[in-house]
Amino acid sequence: MDINGLFSGSPGNSAFPFLLKGKWRSGENRRTYFPFSGLLPVPGGKDVWSVDQAERTDLEEALRDAGNTRRIMRDLPRFRRSRILENVSRLLEEHREPLAKLIVQEVGKPLSAARFEVDRAATTFRTAAHAAADFGTSWMPGDSVPQGIGMNGLVERIPKGFVLAVTPYNFPLNLLAHKVAPAIAAGCPLLVKPAPFGSLTALMLGALLLEAGLPPDALSILPADIPGTLSLVEHPEVEVVSFTGSDVVGWSLRDRVPRKTVVLELGGNAGVLVTKDAEMDGLPEKLVSGAFAYAGQVCISVQRVLVHRSLFDRLVSGMVGRVEHLEKEGFIGDPGRDGVLMGPLIQESHAEKVWGRVQRAVQEGATALTPLRREGTLIHPVILTNTKESDEVESEEIFGPVVTVIPFDRTKEAIDRLNRSKYGLQAGIFTKNLEEGLGLAGNIDCPGVFVNEIPTFRLDHWPYGGIRHSGSGTEGVVYAMEEMTRPRLTGFRTRRQESELR
Repeated sequence: MDINGLFSGSPGNSAFPFLLKGKWRSGENRRTYFPFSGLLPVPGGKDVWSVDQAERTDLEEALRDAGNTRRIMRDLPRFRRSRILENVSRLLEEHREPLAKLIVQEVGKPLSAARFEVDRAATTFRTAAHAAADFGTSWMPGDSVPQGIGMNGLVERIPKGFVLAVTPYNFPLNLLAHKVAPAIAAGCPLLVKPAPFGSLTALMLGALLLEAGLPPDALSILPADIPGTLSLVEHPEVEVVSFTGSDVVGWSLRDRVPRKTVVLELGGNAGVLVTKDAEMDGLPEKLVSGAFAYAGQVCISVQRVLVHRSLFDRLVSGMVGRVEHLEKEGFIGDPGRDGVLMGPLIQESHAEKVWGRVQRAVQEGATALTPLRREGTLIHPVILTNTKESDEVESEEIFGPVVTVIPFDRTKEAIDRLNRSKYGLQAGIFTKNLEEGLGLAGNIDCPGVFVNEIPTFRLDHWPYGGIRHSGSGTEGVVYAMEEMTRPRLTGFRTRRQESELR
């Protein structure tokens, strides 16, 4: 089945198949997924589709003859890996529009953001194509110490083996690309367990990978239930688990397999520090975009803004005005329409959780600066002030269209409040004084700090990873490749030792 067949085929009463060692496989158990709010026509004119679910026997088959599969990928020359990855990047660009519309259907991402996600995925694969060519080889002379005279060492990073990629719904293509592309570049075979919402997008990427020339045995994309997923995590042939999702699930997976490499990209409650000399032109708009794009369903969405008291009134007035403009101009609502910033949340249960946290914060003294409006899964933008650090809208990852804005008098108290979070992923600082901003960045306890930019900013070749509850390990193409490989030293003697020449 090629990519065009998957896009144009009518599911009817049949489910889409999954990929097992590069072959399309149908199963008896099916899980049904509803297109988000019925916003776009589903292939075949139906209002639902379904994807076959892999059973335990399928999962076991995916890892059968694992040694041969590892050998196929390990022995694939660098230029072949690079060419495959470049081919995937090109195919993503060719299929940009249907992929973007599929992302809108599956996860409700606004169309402009979905197109940008496809573009980013193409960049991720192209970055990996360049990295594959010369990654992880270094020459180490031995004569930097007396006993090493005459010895030389070649250090190579070799693939650890099978990579299990477990992905979330919010970036069903590019977050998967951040696991798949480095694995291929490093020479690792892949098992993918996609999120239920987003499975079809993952399968589309699978079709592209096969069309690009990836050895079929090296790829399985397996929608599975929780017990099935855990069996893959614990399987002795899986050497690397790369998980993006909730902190509770992620840490529980690492506890199950403490001897494996487990890369965890988890949640956050990203903070922004606005100093007293920050440039205000355009800042409210930037913060509103960072807080409410894709309804805040981004782990580095702007959730906490700490602003110097002298700028507080001006900043909140600008942010509220920007939200009113978005509401008036129709930029909140139908994600299938061009220009829309945010639509509904992924499902009713998540909307209920977010709404409950907002209601509790208000009951405990927080002030809502925007009207509190909810229409089913669509929660209109919420700007809160007078919140406490203990309120869930500050202390937990809200993963919804909610931002808190808190004034401060002393910069140290603001930084301390940012740092007391149990999360640590990315943060932002706004100041006209770049030297001061760089100094403040060194005091914020996050792996990624941006001066005069929101923490939602990310480049796909830069390192990305969290600390504390936000995760363990690092992504970004080359950094992920390092997680998926280990150094191997080959030492050899090129001439007789000095003592033998006397």
